[in-house]
Amino acid sequence: MADEDGLWASIGLHLDQVVQCEVTGHRGRFGVEVSIVKPQSGIAAFIDFVLLTDERRHLTPDEFPPIGSLLDAVPLAIHPYGEVRLCARPSSVARYRDQGSPPRSRR
Repeated sequence: MADEDGLWASIGLHLDQVVQCEVTGHRGRFGVEVSIVKPQSGIAAFIDFVLLTDERRHLTPDEFPPIGSLLDAVPLAIHPYGEVRLCARPSSVARYRDQGSPPRSRR
């Protein structure tokens, strides 16, 4: 996208900030649907199953966080159709929480 930073700004988020989200559904074996609750946004997002844990073994749908669970995550991308993709790996969340990373662009 030509103005990716503007796109992030338009939804009130930036890359690599730590957000809190609530699990709103399971998308088959692919991952979990969430709603970002902190910062207060209500933005629908998705966490791919490979981005839910640091373990080498990936979670199965039976092991996905239950609907209603709160997760900390880091924004990674906005898909062309507008869905925000997040990473909830504890190591990624800790890295950005500890560093207090400022917003960065993907240029």
